Amino acid sequence: MKTKAISGLLPALSLGLFLVGCGEEDGLGAAACTTGETYGAITTKLAFSRLVSPTVAPGFDLDGRTSDATDALSCGKVDFTDSDGRSGVDNQLAPLVPEVEKFVGDAIDGLLQGSINDGQLVILMEMENVDDFKNDACVNLGVQVGVKKRPTLGTDGIIEAYQTFVPDPAASRSYVTNARIENGVLETGPFALAIPLAIFDVAFTLNVQNARFRFSIDEDLRLKGVLGGGVLPEEIIDGVKDGDGLEDLLPQIKLLLDANTDLAYNENTGKCEQLSATLDVEGVPAFLRR
Repeated sequence: MKTKAISGLLPALSLGLFLVGCGEEDGLGAAACTTGETYGAITTKLAFSRLVSPTVAPGFDLDGRTSDATDALSCGKVDFTDSDGRSGVDNQLAPLVPEVEKFVGDAIDGLLQGSINDGQLVILMEMENVDDFKNDACVNLGVQVGVKKRPTLGTDGIIEAYQTFVPDPAASRSYVTNARIENGVLETGPFALAIPLAIFDVAFTLNVQNARFRFSIDEDLRLKGVLGGGVLPEEIIDGVKDGDGLEDLLPQIKLLLDANTDLAYNENTGKCEQLSATLDVEGVPAFLRR
């Protein structure tokens, strides 16, 4: 079976990632999770987000709270506001990225991008039951690793659209329900997401807790947005511990991550177990062949 790429020849449609959901009609059109088409995309960029300013950062309100330094449930970590004015944004990893780069050099995003461009890190997205890419009350979204394949790059150094990729049959598929597209912006509710990473000469899977997507769709049907959620510091450390030249730096990085956790407060220990994080994500239409 070959999943359609998102086609500019379909004027009634725009674009999305892969989601699953069933929602009621509520003014966004007569959308349903039993009709529509399936479209594929490939991730062309995955990067750790940075602060826009000391108080502004991209991300999501993951815990339903707007926290200040007195909020014990957020372990005293102050929330951010995003560039669109949304408050309560949880993204404590953003101010840490420059600090981590002081230890390992300005190479984190470059290593990720290199893995994507050379086909070692293939992250495929598939959106099902799409009736309208501008406004759709109910769409289905799936995310899965693809079989390694060196893609064709454009003159801008980014993966070109409408290439064919194969989902890895041995890899698990993350799936989210009740996603929607509104005014050309797709947003999901929380779901469990396994994100593969290839960095520091090692590959590992990062399990994002209560993950959420939000991305816009431009006139060329390209995706651009953010992925947010909670991560476990020890999972990051375990994932990169065998990376070249990191052995002596791991204790410092672990201390930095552990000191900035802000989610999943544990009453028994009085500590937050998860660190809020946001990744910048971009993608282009692609064919997925099973």
